[in-house]
Amino acid sequence: MVLKFKFTYKSSDKTLAKFLDFASKQFDCEYKIYQELDFVCLYIKANEEILEKFSESLSVYIPMSIYYYDVQIEVIDEIPSLDFICLNQDKTISFCPTCLKEVENTQSKNFYNAFKSCNICDGFEEASFLFEDKKVESNIELFKKIALLINEDKKIKIKTLSGIFVFSKIKTLDESSSLLLTNIRKISQIIVENKTDIVALVSIEKPQINFKINEIYRQKNSVKKTNIDIRYPNDLTLYLLALQLEQYDISFLNIEEENSDFDYFLDVDYKNDIFLDIPIIKCFDNKKLILKSNSYPKNLDNVYEKFNEKNKSQFMTVLAENQLFDSSILNFYISTKDDDGMSYYSEKIDGLVDIVESFYIPSSIKEIFEEIQKTDGGKKLVENYRSKFEKEYKKAINTDISMYKSSSFYCYWGIAKIILDFKNGILENANNCFLEKGPRIDYKLFDSKKLFHKKFDYISLIKSSISFKLAGVDEETISLGFIESLAHFIGRKTDTINESYEVKAVSLCGDMFTNDLFTSLVEKSITKNFKIYYNKEFMIQK
Repeated sequence: MVLKFKFTYKSSDKTLAKFLDFASKQFDCEYKIYQELDFVCLYIKANEEILEKFSESLSVYIPMSIYYYDVQIEVIDEIPSLDFICLNQDKTISFCPTCLKEVENTQSKNFYNAFKSCNICDGFEEASFLFEDKKVESNIELFKKIALLINEDKKIKIKTLSGIFVFSKIKTLDESSSLLLTNIRKISQIIVENKTDIVALVSIEKPQINFKINEIYRQKNSVKKTNIDIRYPNDLTLYLLALQLEQYDISFLNIEEENSDFDYFLDVDYKNDIFLDIPIIKCFDNKKLILKSNSYPKNLDNVYEKFNEKNKSQFMTVLAENQLFDSSILNFYISTKDDDGMSYYSEKIDGLVDIVESFYIPSSIKEIFEEIQKTDGGKKLVENYRSKFEKEYKKAINTDISMYKSSSFYCYWGIAKIILDFKNGILENANNCFLEKGPRIDYKLFDSKKLFHKKFDYISLIKSSISFKLAGVDEETISLGFIESLAHFIGRKTDTINESYEVKAVSLCGDMFTNDLFTSLVEKSITKNFKIYYNKEFMIQK
């Protein structure tokens, strides 16, 4: 009898395959592992009893991963004649379930051995701790001492697999940039729980994730900030320390950089050169986006560097990761930092073409009002705005906008905020709006016989927003309109291009797609006929 396990695994690394290989070796069976694109397949042949035991125990051997999504199991006739996967990889992996079980076992020779590793997970080899200028063994007494010092408000510098950091008790979250979660059961003390984020937090990659601070904690502790970055122990030194901190009811530690002040230093004397990446990610229900990482395949850097324009460079990495160079793809790069871009790629046109040639950024607010007055109804609109909002108009005219240099929608929003005299930014306002729909803000391209290389009509964007301000619409609702209407614009452009040129899929990149509201609206605006692609291992914006 042969079972086929088909794992949806959106990474080219061999981490899952290595764990499947280890798990299969624990049973009397014949097996083969195959990996291609978004899937890792395990074919395992054995009698029914062994296969049942294997299936039941698989979760014990296979840790969660930010790249793992689901698994499908089916009975097949025979193991196919495929090449067995090569399990070699340079990527460093955090502690595995098997090693973790050993260091927690009081009967094991590796009890509280922070340097335990195996051929799956990585760690310091032939290492020892240096504490107070002395070599010390990795044992429970050492970690008890470190935990006691932290409880006594001492700052401890620790060399970890990911670098050197200074750890201490939290004084106030307003002074903390990131936290180490040491007790997963107590995470709701500080943050708003989210199952997807929490599962990702403790995955084998141990990423850093930005969480929303719960309102009760903020009010009780007079915390001003609304969000905090959190990660979980990603090496055994931090994990074993976390176990000892439980007796002091310490569930979080403040993390500072290596050059911060400290009281004690837990150093490591080791021979090998090893580094464990801490990826920074954003979780959605149906995907995880990488915000920062060094763990992606390095050949993607070569792909990225083929273009000078960041929107095209990023687009190329999406095509490379998803093997889409023989397809016809429309790309939208929307950023809060870089120039935006809308491009179409197809092998049928021998490459890449811009849909939008430029997003012109005006030099002053005065220039904007002058351009508005040249349009139909523009002169009256400006007169009405100046009359009804005289103070706001004068303030806008005298505001310098030279800081808005990127050719992007985000810069247009910043300029619109000044003209409309909003208290908060448009993206912040939209996220705080309780309505489901906003007013229609005009996003359109100037008329042209050409389908590509068009110019964006930013004047219509500003005009429509001023009209809603004059009509008495509040700033949060108008802001939602800015975000929602851009999403609809993306959907319309997709349909328009598809009418003349084949569009098989859409790719989305740029850090605006890390915003829950915007991404949700864009995905809803793109019709279901088009598959949507994101970067998988590469950052969504480099």
